[in-house]
Amino acid sequence: MRVYCTLTDIEHPDPSAVTVGTFDGFHLGHQAIISRLKEVARGNGLSTTVVTFDPHPRKVVGNPHNHPIRLLTTTEEKLRLFEQTGVDQVVIIPFTREFAALSAEEFIRQVLLERLKAREIVIGYDHHFGRRREGSFELLKALGDQMGFGVHQVPPLVLNGQAVSSSMIRQLVEAGKVEEAARWMGRPYALAGMVERGAGRGRQIGFPTANIRVDDEDKLIPARGVYAVDMVVEGKVRPGMMNIGVRPTFGFDALTLEVHVFNFNAWLYDKRVEVRFKKFIRPERKFSDIEELKAQLEKDKQICEKV
Repeated sequence: MRVYCTLTDIEHPDPSAVTVGTFDGFHLGHQAIISRLKEVARGNGLSTTVVTFDPHPRKVVGNPHNHPIRLLTTTEEKLRLFEQTGVDQVVIIPFTREFAALSAEEFIRQVLLERLKAREIVIGYDHHFGRRREGSFELLKALGDQMGFGVHQVPPLVLNGQAVSSSMIRQLVEAGKVEEAARWMGRPYALAGMVERGAGRGRQIGFPTANIRVDDEDKLIPARGVYAVDMVVEGKVRPGMMNIGVRPTFGFDALTLEVHVFNFNAWLYDKRVEVRFKKFIRPERKFSDIEELKAQLEKDKQICEKV
């Protein structure tokens, strides 16, 4: 898979079937779009191109409620997921205010047609683009009829009566409903980061932990509490349990992400790991003393080992 980080990096593009989107979470709906893209490309003898953006457009132009955007998938995570689908190339457009000022028609003509040689364009049912999100399927179809490119709209993927969407998955993750989020994403919700030295409290009470510094400050962190997880370190998947919280029993107030890996004692400091969430076990709570905390951690471990 070829990756281009600016449009100017693309010198001699092949005629292509193109899709455009933020693809945050790369959920089942997004995966359906990529499947349709590949189908259209095969039927027309074209290469496949995915166009996405960094940073997330809402970080640049804001949103109606002025809430900071929290990412389900970082750009690095998305690239890995795109590669697994077998698409030919991904174009990451740096999203700036200048780029956001392009009209929808300018984006279609200058970017999709002239720069990327789009012959077929595949979009999701709710996709809008261009200045003030003025671009729509109807505009694409009208221009396609005029300029000779095909347009394909992928209908929503519905689960339990609801269209799968990034915004709904964010709500689930924020609420700690990681099992339900996984059903919508087609895989466990995950985060990655480096293992840092902590205060060593876990080791002192018999539950050594890997303290995770998340790669991207915009990454969405699930609700506080204890989770059954898998941790991927050096390519191996190891079960464990994770606490997200401020460790109130010890009087701390900074949010920490700590993983206790079962039956594992190897050195993890300064290693990059991925944590995959399997199940929410319980909310964070303050214990009266260390012994009560240890007893609860042992119960948590027994539950997590069965997940």
